[in-house]
Amino acid sequence: MNYRFPDHLIDPQKKNEDWILEYCKAAWYHNSGANIGSYFNNAYRFQYISDYAQGKQSINQYKEQLGIDSRSDESWVNINWEVLPILPKFLDMALSRLKRFNYNIVATPVDPLSQMELDKFFKTQEAKIMIKETEGVDSELVQKYLPKDDNDAKDMEELEIMKAYSYKHQLASEIEMAVEAVLEQNMFEDERVNAIESGLFFGIVAYKEEVGADGKVYCRAVDPRQIIISPSVRKDFKDAEYVGEVLHMTIADLRRLSGNQFSEEQLQDIAQSYMDQFGNPSRMPRTNIYSRAYDDFKIRVLDIEFDSTNVMSYEKSLDKRGNLQISRTNMSRARKNKDNGDYVQMPVGVVYRAKWIVGTNYIFDFGLLRDMKRKNSDLRKTSKSFHIRAYSNHGGRTIGKVEQCIPVIDATMMAWYRLQQAVAEARPKGFSMDLDALEDIPLGRGGADSLTPYQTLELFLQKGIMPYRTRDLNGDRTHYMPIREIEGGLGNQAQQYYQVIQQNVQLLRDILGFSEVSEGNAPERMLTTVAKLSDQATEDSLGPISEAEKLAFESMVNALVLRIQSVIRANPKTYEYSLGVGSSKFIKLSPDISTRELSIKLENKPDVQEKEVLIQYATRYMDAGLVSMEDLIMIRNTQNLKQAEMILAYKIKKRREEQEKKAQEQSMMNGQIQQQSALVAEQARQQTLQLEYQLKMELMRLEKEYDMQIAAMGIEGRLQGDVLKTQGSLENTTTKAESDEYKAELLANSSKQRAMSKVADDIKRK
Repeated sequence: MNYRFPDHLIDPQKKNEDWILEYCKAAWYHNSGANIGSYFNNAYRFQYISDYAQGKQSINQYKEQLGIDSRSDESWVNINWEVLPILPKFLDMALSRLKRFNYNIVATPVDPLSQMELDKFFKTQEAKIMIKETEGVDSELVQKYLPKDDNDAKDMEELEIMKAYSYKHQLASEIEMAVEAVLEQNMFEDERVNAIESGLFFGIVAYKEEVGADGKVYCRAVDPRQIIISPSVRKDFKDAEYVGEVLHMTIADLRRLSGNQFSEEQLQDIAQSYMDQFGNPSRMPRTNIYSRAYDDFKIRVLDIEFDSTNVMSYEKSLDKRGNLQISRTNMSRARKNKDNGDYVQMPVGVVYRAKWIVGTNYIFDFGLLRDMKRKNSDLRKTSKSFHIRAYSNHGGRTIGKVEQCIPVIDATMMAWYRLQQAVAEARPKGFSMDLDALEDIPLGRGGADSLTPYQTLELFLQKGIMPYRTRDLNGDRTHYMPIREIEGGLGNQAQQYYQVIQQNVQLLRDILGFSEVSEGNAPERMLTTVAKLSDQATEDSLGPISEAEKLAFESMVNALVLRIQSVIRANPKTYEYSLGVGSSKFIKLSPDISTRELSIKLENKPDVQEKEVLIQYATRYMDAGLVSMEDLIMIRNTQNLKQAEMILAYKIKKRREEQEKKAQEQSMMNGQIQQQSALVAEQARQQTLQLEYQLKMELMRLEKEYDMQIAAMGIEGRLQGDVLKTQGSLENTTTKAESDEYKAELLANSSKQRAMSKVADDIKRK
């Protein structure tokens, strides 16, 4: 049957259930017939690839290539036909590698209002730093207009780090936490593993996000084998007009999802249309009011979304007071002329949804997509809920790593079976016998007793004894053995098959990018640089798959932001998530988020090895006193490797500057101490000199006084002598006793003067 897509440029009110049902049928049959870009219709191919990935491919193809006919050729009876699990091992290793790629969700406000707020914050920070570096500024006035904050940048260099990495707009932090909460609620880690596996096996990754009937946001991975899609040439499939997912469910599931939309007669009619399909019975089972046996019937439902364009018509008119008023109207009225106004028509992109029960005329959950994602910068555009990415898309066909390995696996299996056949057909060890030499071997020279050939061979096999003569009948000596061993074994053919297997295994390594290093079998003396290059080659080989998954993930996260914004507009209290069991902290999303525009980027988290190297550097500088324990904890908890490196470099530089400043201060202090010590020493020296001067002056004074006393005594003595001579005649009558007393007194005075002179000399010597 030929189904045509309905017209999109009609009145939106006419895009009803019949119009959507017509589109669903056209998409299904067009996709089935064209077989272009249809992954569901290539389910056999995907199952074929999946069997190889699990090592469960059919062995009949190998028997046909070997030309085996079990009825006439029994040489292959002892062959083990189990498939060698070589590829599953490599795929498990590749999957483990791909799961190491983890990302940080980084939100950046891009609307003008947020940019103005960011500019204001950074200009305020610059002003604080400039004022801090300026002397003579009134601190009270600065604190009044530019209050300090613990999170303020200390200098321009730290401010640059804040601009590049550290500082986040409050709305950006809130939306990041909200997105992480949504992912955690949907157990997205498990979903992501399924998506990575699809990218590795089939070369395509698919996610879907939607707003549920409860008003919350949901996201999950989509199996590419269940996708139908319109022809597309882009790797992100954004040029696809429709995307759908084939769901397999039971009538009971349909009853739960559709609610009261279908009557019991309609559900029974649906069950009858799926009789003798998907394991359903060929006859309608009996049912009653207590049990519905057809509830277990399996059916197929197409969950489809498709782009369309609705022409929005607006009527411009004047009210009674002559004021301009604009109101919505329909297309039929907009095409007519109007006397006191005019009409404006504007096309708007929309997305319609529907769940069609394939092969029937029943659909449910249809209409415009709930909470369509629209950016505030361009409200006329929207997008579907599917986020698909292929790392290779050639003419609508994607090729994964497993499909690239299939020829090598087939060649390996052929060599493996031939190797087993060579082993099974290998000749055992044998003997060559000279019957002439074995016939009638005499035991003596008379020839009375002799051994028959059978007896001789039996004796050789049982006892290892071989009697023979070294002379023939003519008496000539012979140089040969009557029985010789024939070496058996596998021969060169088996070795050649084994070498082919080894070469094919190496081909698998080359295709998947593995090496001895990535497998953990690196030689003992391999250089570290060579090992890193070899390991990096594996990362590069799997890079396109991880990049495709990252882009699909990033596209879905950006859509989650728009979903969260629309949900918050409807109910601002929808997302208040607890951050931990027993924790009193909650995310309370600001209503302003719904009016802002944010861009989401995924940044690669550093792996354990890269983080450990940085921690080792930080620990080394910590021993030198350039990094504190707080800095080490900050670096360990920083998920962005480049940011952690810049923080470490900044902390080391600042600590080094602090150490140099302390060294300068210590040097200045030591100089001051030395100056003070020199000053004290000079003062002590000056005091010593002053004391010495005082002592010398005192000594000179005493010497002068002594000289004056001696002179005075001499003068006094001479005067007394003159007096005595003058009065000699009058004192002749003085007695001898008086003369002796006077002499004694003079001698005493002379002794006193000598003692004083001696003391003065001692002081002078000191």
